[in-house]
This record gives sequence, structure tokens and C-alpha cells, in this order.
Amino acid sequence: MKLHLATSKDKQFRKHLQYIQIKGGFIYATNCHILAKIPVQDIFGDQFTTEDEYYIHSEDWKKQGFYKLTDFKKNGNLLEGYDKKWNLQGIIKMKTKEEFDYIGTFPNCDSVIYSQDQPLEPVSQIGFNPSLLMDLAEAIGEDMGRLVFNFYGTLKTIQVKPKNSQKIGILMPIDINL
Repeated sequence: MKLHLATSKDKQFRKHLQYIQIKGGFIYATNCHILAKIPVQDIFGDQFTTEDEYYIHSEDWKKQGFYKLTDFKKNGNLLEGYDKKWNLQGIIKMKTKEEFDYIGTFPNCDSVIYSQDQPLEPVSQIGFNPSLLMDLAEAIGEDMGRLVFNFYGTLKTIQVKPKNSQKIGILMPIDINL
């Protein structure tokens, strides 16, 4: 999955958002405009536990071509990526939480994800950046035709969810009445 597309490109002010977070059984990538949340097993199988917390720089993810690989093996703080024939294609050194704390604080992404128990509000008009939607769809590895959109209010996040999946994408709306 192209998780690097959901991370920040701002090297000066948002260094901490250039990372992909693995925490609590999920993988998070965000640039504050979009958010991808994917069950860790969807990408890495059983290589990580729910207690693990690691950070992978998005440029490493992209440069190593990890978004194209099918199999992974965790060896301490090293993540090895393999192709379909189990040929080693690259190795990334992951940062632990302690190492990452020197860079910044990763946001609590779950705080902006609405649960399905929360009521949907009527929305007369809402806008969003279509290129961000395309990046989000690629980051969570889904075809646009398989996505379900939940609108929780005019200026509340738009939840983008693939049908029959635990993956979640968040897209920040644009107030088109300005």
C-alpha cells in the first residue's frame, strides 16, 4: 500500500508527520488533511503485536519500494521486505517510541475517527480536495468504486471506508460557503 502518499512532505514544520506509525495493531499515516488507518495484519501479517510501537519514515517506505512488496519479516528494529518469491528486496530500520520522541509527537489519530454509533447529520453542501481523496484511496490500497463515505457534519471529518474492511480513511472537508 502506498502509505507514503498520506504522509506530510513538509520537512521543516511537520517532520513527525513524515512517519508511518505502527501502534495498537494498526498502521497510521497522516498529513493532517488525510488519515489512513489500516489493520497491521493487512500488510505485515503477524509480525507485530498490539503492544508494539514503531515509526517508519515515509521516504524509506517509498525508496525501498515496500509499498510493492508482499511479505515482511520483523527482526528487532529492522523490517525486511520480500517479493512473492521471498527474495529480500530491502531493509528499513524502524524507530522506537523513545527514538521518535526526539522528532515530535505523532497525533492521536483515533480522536478524529467517528464511531458508527455517532449520528450522521444532514449535510447540504460539502467539498473536499479530489487529489487528496486519490492519495487516500491509494494509501489504503482501495479502488475508488469500493469506498463508502460517511459524513458526520458540515465541518467534521469525512470517513472513507472500503466495503467489508477494517481500513479507515479520513478526509478533511473544505467549507465551500466561505
